Amino acid sequence: MANFNNQSSLSSYYLHFAKGDKREIENISNKKFKKSKRVKLNNNYDKLFFNFLLIVRMESISLDYNKNVELKLKYEFAQKMENMKFKKIEDVINNLCYDDNINLKTLSALCVLLSKTMFYFSQNVFVMLNQNENTENEKSYLVEDDLSIVCVKKEKQKELQDTSFEIHNLEKPFYSMSHYKVDELKEISLIIGLNVEGKKKDIYEKISQHLSNAILKKLIINKCI
Repeated sequence: MANFNNQSSLSSYYLHFAKGDKREIENISNKKFKKSKRVKLNNNYDKLFFNFLLIVRMESISLDYNKNVELKLKYEFAQKMENMKFKKIEDVINNLCYDDNINLKTLSALCVLLSKTMFYFSQNVFVMLNQNENTENEKSYLVEDDLSIVCVKKEKQKELQDTSFEIHNLEKPFYSMSHYKVDELKEISLIIGLNVEGKKKDIYEKISQHLSNAILKKLIINKCI
C-alpha cells in the first residue's frame, strides 16, 4: 500500500477521488494534513554492544533504548564480571563502564560470560572470540566488519577459519618481524590476498597494515565506528 507522507501528494490523492467543491476540500486538506516535523532516528548508541544484546538480551531493547539504558546494562554485565577469570578483566570492565563503545576484547569477555560461540572475520583475517565446547548444537555467530552479528553454521565458521590468517591472541595479534621467516611472511601475504614480493621488512609492513585495517583497530580502539 502506498505511503502518503507528503502533504501535496496526499492532498492531490484526496482531491482526485473526492466529489464536491474543490476549494472547500482544499481548505479541509490543509487543516487536517499539516506537515509534521521530522524526527531524527536515535543512533547514539554502542552498535557492537547493541547487536550483542539482540542475541543475548533482546527483551532489554525497547523503543526508548538510549545511552542511559545502555550504560545501566553495561554496569550490570561489569558487575557480573568482577570475579570472572579472564586475562586483564579490569581493562574489560573499564571499557564497559567508561568508554562509548566496546572493543573486540570486551565482546570476547561477554561471550565467555554468557557461553556464546562468536568469531570476527574481515579481509581474510579470523579471530575466535570464544569457542563454547559444551554443546554440539550451540549456535555460532559471526561479527562482521560493520559490527553486525549474524548466526552462521559451524561449517561456515570452519571454512573461514581454515582459509584465513587466524589471530590467536587478542593481546598480541601479530609477532615482531624477527619471529617470522621470509617464506612464512610470503605465505601469510598470500592467505590474506596480498601476494607481496620484496624484502622481509617490506612484506612485514604491508601485512601489518592489512591486519590493522582488518582487525587491530577494532581490537584496541573503542571508538572504531
